[in-house]
Amino acid sequence: MNEVWAMGILGIMLLLPCILVVLDIVFAVKKKKKLFFEIIAFGIGYIYMAICWCVWSPLPYDEPINLYGLEKAHEPINTDYLLTLVVIAGLGFLFYFILKFGRNHMAPLAKVLCIGGIYGGVLIHLLFLFQLLGGARPEGFSILSFWSANGIYIICECVVPVLFLLHVAELFWELVKEQADAQEEVTYNNRFLAICNRFLCKGANMYWVALIVMLPLYGIVIAILCLFGQKPDSVIEAFTKTSDWVLSTEIAPPPVEMDTHYLCTVSLQGHRELVKPIRYGIRRGKRIVVNRQLCVANAFEQLLEERTPRFHRAVRNFYDKYGYPISKWITNPWSADVIYILMKPLEWVFVTVLYLFDEKPENRICRQYLPK
Repeated sequence: MNEVWAMGILGIMLLLPCILVVLDIVFAVKKKKKLFFEIIAFGIGYIYMAICWCVWSPLPYDEPINLYGLEKAHEPINTDYLLTLVVIAGLGFLFYFILKFGRNHMAPLAKVLCIGGIYGGVLIHLLFLFQLLGGARPEGFSILSFWSANGIYIICECVVPVLFLLHVAELFWELVKEQADAQEEVTYNNRFLAICNRFLCKGANMYWVALIVMLPLYGIVIAILCLFGQKPDSVIEAFTKTSDWVLSTEIAPPPVEMDTHYLCTVSLQGHRELVKPIRYGIRRGKRIVVNRQLCVANAFEQLLEERTPRFHRAVRNFYDKYGYPISKWITNPWSADVIYILMKPLEWVFVTVLYLFDEKPENRICRQYLPK
């Protein structure tokens, strides 16, 4: 029964975005405005984008990709500057909702301010889409292979930004028609306000004035973000301080090979903050990444091989028989994190044995996977 409930919840989670997109299309065709629906739909959409990013877990540009690992791409956005992008995109959404659902009672200058705010969100979403789809891509992804792992992740990350841009285009089109109809209806006794109103109601005037308004508006926002550790050029560096993408200017380290047949090794595919890789090593003539847990496990096996060869063979056979099948179930960094944590008690046992039976246990641990 619990399995049925679990499958049902999973099915709803997978179908919910599709249902929201269909409803969005229906409302657009019928020209219905639903503030609550749009807030919920876009909110859920961005939550799914965040979940997709966590499952994808692309690597920072300065880390090598493991050819046999779980992570097959570098980050399209430098997460050190993610706060700036989130704030500007969030303000874009806020101004979009204000203009779409409250413009009937807004003065022309207030509408210009909202349009300028929307421009910031449009800019961020366009850069994001161009980074993902505009040129250079992770190895193994091409325009004809969307059903590769990276391709599916990229598509999932692009859906909500595309919908936002379509909604903004629809809003601007409606606004142009409304401004044309209202040009002769609104009058001001104040001559200056009357001139401004006539100017802003004429075609594209409102939109290029909004472009000018956007600059001081987001200048203030960026200045405030600098107080939280961001940089004045964070928007630029968020896309350029990356590797392997169309706007990237950095060069990532060459890929490394890491045998993922065994549990201590595959646990290294977990999140860097948890598994703590310490250096490169050499295994079978290939460069690999190692952490202390892997070095301790290998040192323990080496000690067994020296002191009790027969027992070591039995342990090795058992581990080869059961360790490899278990490791095949590890398909993302989160499951690798679990293996790393489960292996911790064994790591402590290995360290205890090394300190009991080896004269220089730390020397043995440290020289694992070093060139002979």
